[in-house]
Amino acid sequence: MDGNCRALTNVYLLACCFVWSYQDWYCYTNLHDFMLHIQERPYMDKRCRPSLLWIVQLAIGILPSTHFFLLKCWLLRICGIDIHSSARLCSSVRFLTSGHLAIGAGTFIGHEVLIGSGDTSINIGSQCDIAPRVTIISGSHEIAVAGPRAAGIGNSKPIVIEDGVWIGVGSIILGGVRIGEHSVIGAGSVVVSDIPSHCVAVGSPCRVIRSISV
Repeated sequence: MDGNCRALTNVYLLACCFVWSYQDWYCYTNLHDFMLHIQERPYMDKRCRPSLLWIVQLAIGILPSTHFFLLKCWLLRICGIDIHSSARLCSSVRFLTSGHLAIGAGTFIGHEVLIGSGDTSINIGSQCDIAPRVTIISGSHEIAVAGPRAAGIGNSKPIVIEDGVWIGVGSIILGGVRIGEHSVIGAGSVVVSDIPSHCVAVGSPCRVIRSISV
């Protein structure tokens, strides 16, 4: 009985996703044309839709972790995420955002990665590799001098991860930083400032330890 309930719940969640996308679907005569529309549709000026994103992530969570990549991308694009159809995301990736989020071609995002952009933007380039349990968070707080809380007014600063970047397991990327192309961030690092292109950077706070020669 429990198994039947879970199966019905999963079907319901997927059905919700398709209902939300019906406004696009009815204009197309076949699934192939619709999929091409989803892949080519411009989202650069759009923001994520948090309520729909919550439903979609429940649906993605029931899919095999390292399969059905195209379906995951399609579902996320319905939510307003500008994700290339060749990106590969594990099913346990979580998004918390109402801002603009872009993920480039061929980028891989591993198990239990958390990406939260608040109401600002996060741009992840093409051919990036983001290892498991990386946290990419744009939001923070000002330090309050007075009052009952040290965390004062909240704010969000954009994050840019350029093409070809490799971010090691368990790293944390904070708001307001840019990681240059083809750079490597060592496991467990905390990135609080810009990292140049073609280098290896490690530590907390993350610092460059050597360059990568072409």
